[in-house]
Amino acid sequence: MNSIGNSSPEIINRPRSISEAMDMVRKSPGETRLLVPPGFSGVHASKAGGSFPAGLALFTILFLAWFMFAADSAEAVAYKGKTKGGSSITFALNGSRVTGIRTVVPTLCLETTGGYTSRAGSELYQPVAAARVGRTVKSKALQPAAMNVGAKATKNYEVTLNKRGRTVSGKLKLNFSFLIPDLWAGAKIFICSGSTTFSARPG
Repeated sequence: MNSIGNSSPEIINRPRSISEAMDMVRKSPGETRLLVPPGFSGVHASKAGGSFPAGLALFTILFLAWFMFAADSAEAVAYKGKTKGGSSITFALNGSRVTGIRTVVPTLCLETTGGYTSRAGSELYQPVAAARVGRTVKSKALQPAAMNVGAKATKNYEVTLNKRGRTVSGKLKLNFSFLIPDLWAGAKIFICSGSTTFSARPG
């Protein structure tokens, strides 16, 4: 930023690359320039005078600003893999944060209201909340349930992830319940649960 008299410093644009930061330092030997990244406070402008120490300090601040910008702009890596049952699984990994998990898990639904009938099949597994590598994350979402012919149910998700090298593996758990009206019995309540494991790599 440029100092104008004793007034508040004038803010300049943050560089987009290291080379741009170096150019800014080279082009302002006699000016007072200081880049303050968002969130930084207590940094005051001082006369640089073209000296090497001042230029080095200025470059360090510019580099930190560029590094913060680059980290925030990092793109997620798309992963593809298979579950234990052979179903496809996809998601995106950004650092330790995993989003967009899409797969199906084998699920069993049991009636609990007298008839004790059962349903078995594959249920859609699409947690809305982000998961984290090295942690177990639980979440819930109101979504269509394949085991209930597409009618919505509140699904309870549990995602446990681990990473070795470029391979991400983990365990997926799911449970939910739903009610089916019955003219003779009043209603049938089903409780469902399912789980699987998986392994995936960038692809």
